[in-house]
Amino acid sequence: MSTFLRPPGWASHRARRIFLVKASTAITSPDFSVTGLASAGRMDVVARAMIAALSLRSGVRKDVLFCAVLEGPPKPPVTIELRGWELERMPLSEAEVGLLIQKLLRGEAVGGAAVRRIGFREVVLGLLEHLGVSRVVYLHERGIDVASLELGERLAMILGDHKGVDPTTEGWLKSLGVKWVSLGPIPYFTEHCITYMNYLLDGE
Repeated sequence: MSTFLRPPGWASHRARRIFLVKASTAITSPDFSVTGLASAGRMDVVARAMIAALSLRSGVRKDVLFCAVLEGPPKPPVTIELRGWELERMPLSEAEVGLLIQKLLRGEAVGGAAVRRIGFREVVLGLLEHLGVSRVVYLHERGIDVASLELGERLAMILGDHKGVDPTTEGWLKSLGVKWVSLGPIPYFTEHCITYMNYLLDGE
């Protein structure tokens, strides 16, 4: 697998909305069936989140950067990055997204995408460096009401997968001063949180 040497997507001013998903079980090998992503360490969660983040009825959200940190076997971590402003089209089915992820994990070039051998903490620190702590939030039901959040600027949103984010990592995010933001009192699916945040940001 090759690591792209170009600067990370969050360094670009075109990334106005950044979604970072910590995929704790998604496998880091291309050896999976694109019609059975759930059996690939719940890669289906990553696929649905990617579609929710980047797709529009009219095409691709050009102001979105999507990152997923895959932490499953055999060789974690692997960070997948998709830049909306460089994508010609966004796959709209889980199987199509699975094919795209397979290509990336094989080291094949995919326009608008990159693979990096970096972990979740490195990505978060990169976001904090480029955006500042006030523009990086963790979406969690025990956070402050999203209505109190200033949405008009660049914003990076951290989300867990079907298992959520582990307590140790949550404590680390708190120690960095990352704000916890709530969409409601109950946990929602990752892709639903992304869809709702896009809805709110579209209204700004």
